[in-house]
Amino acid sequence: MRKDGFSLIECLLGMALSLFIITSSLQFFGLAQRVFSRLKEREEAGQGAMAALDKMRIDLLHAGQGLAGEMALGLVAAARATEDELRTTSLEKPLMLTETARAGDIRLLLASTADIASGQEICLSDGQTGEVRTVERVERGYSPATATVSLLENVAYFLDGPARILRRRVNTGSAQPLLENIAAAIGV
Repeated sequence: MRKDGFSLIECLLGMALSLFIITSSLQFFGLAQRVFSRLKEREEAGQGAMAALDKMRIDLLHAGQGLAGEMALGLVAAARATEDELRTTSLEKPLMLTETARAGDIRLLLASTADIASGQEICLSDGQTGEVRTVERVERGYSPATATVSLLENVAYFLDGPARILRRRVNTGSAQPLLENIAAAIGV
């Protein structure tokens, strides 16, 4: 006559089978997690690349905006590319002179100096001649009645050294990372 329950052999076989199923499940879960992490990294890299391209597209669309006269005089270029960087120039905001300035003057009196910082560039022209100057300090001859003064926004894109990080710098500000994992973004 047999008692209710399992024999020792049946218990050992059940435990061995359970252990096999659990370890197989854990291995499958680990593999699935690694695949998910890889796919997530690729997706994030792709999203970062799309965001960087969108920002570059916007800057390129704005290149030269508001500077037709200055570009016709050859004072500024809407976009310039070198081996190291791509630079765009556009009108950040128009400025107003408060008194006559002469070409080459180092002092320019403006109605407002808000948003102007040392190191930024300004373009001063009267429709026939002009010049581009770097602001050394906020305090330049063109008549206030006929002259236009434009605060220029220079945007530069460049790869940062061996890290291969795509960076974007506006005027003299610090370069901000635009795309950090460029190799993953382009599939290298």
